[in-house]
Amino acid sequence: MNYVYLGVGDLYLPAVAAAIHLNRLDINVPPDLDELLEVEHFRHSEKDDEGELYYIGNDEQGNKVFVTCVKGQTDVIVRVVQSLLGIYRISIKEVKVIPCEPENPQVIGICKALRMAGLTKAEKKIAGKLAGNCFADLIQKAERPTEQQHSGTG
Repeated sequence: MNYVYLGVGDLYLPAVAAAIHLNRLDINVPPDLDELLEVEHFRHSEKDDEGELYYIGNDEQGNKVFVTCVKGQTDVIVRVVQSLLGIYRISIKEVKVIPCEPENPQVIGICKALRMAGLTKAEKKIAGKLAGNCFADLIQKAERPTEQQHSGTG
C-alpha cells in the first residue's frame, strides 16, 4: 500500500499526518513549534511543489508514505487518482490518498501573505498553531498500522 497525504496550498498538515503515520510524533501530546519545525516537509509550498510526491518513509508494515499538495479541490484529485489507477489496471487498494485540509482554508492564505511580506517567523507560528488545532483530526486521518493490527481493523 502507498499512502499519500494531500494538502491544499501547503505541506504543513500532510507532513504532520505523515509523521504521525510513521510514529515520529507522540500522539498523546500535541507537538510544539520546535518539534513541528523538525518534521520533514513541514513548510509552505512553492509552485514546483504542486503535485510533486515527496517520499517520507516506510511504515512498520513496509507501506510507502508520501506527502504532496495541490491548489484546491482535493476531492477532485482523489477521484483523478482513482480513475488513473483504473485506467492502468492497478488495484485501488494499492494507493490511498488522504486529504489533510484545515477547517478554515483562509489560514493558508494568511500564511502565504505573511511569507510574501517577509514575515516568516509569524508564518511559522501560525502554521504551528494550525497544526496544533488540527492535531486530533490528523491523528484520526493518519493510518497507524500498529494500532490497526491491535484493534482488528487492519
